Amino acid sequence: MFSTADLANMKSCQSNHCMDECKIQARVQTKNDMNEQVESWPVDGAAIVCGFDPRPGSERHGNDKTIVNYDATLRMPYASVPTPTARIKITKRHDVAEGVPIVYDIVSPIQKGPSGIRIMLKKIET
Repeated sequence: MFSTADLANMKSCQSNHCMDECKIQARVQTKNDMNEQVESWPVDGAAIVCGFDPRPGSERHGNDKTIVNYDATLRMPYASVPTPTARIKITKRHDVAEGVPIVYDIVSPIQKGPSGIRIMLKKIET
């Protein structure tokens, strides 16, 4: 078991080693003129620190061993846990602003560790 001080130190270390910046975009559901459900992600949340890793891969999840393919992973502090339906916009890499921010969907359950969270992302093709 980790002590309270150990957990606090791990969380601090995690946040201090997040060299990128992202924004969480919450999903909004509305209805169009034909009363059909329409999803959008119109508003960027506040800028938060994160650790972005653009290496793709795949992992098996759940009892049925479902394969999740992803384009990138993201580490975030606990203070910034997004909902599974949110999108993530990468705005800075190594403290340098992205010319055109890249937007990702969350494609796996949010993984909680002792120092923060890990999320698998799939790039949104525009």
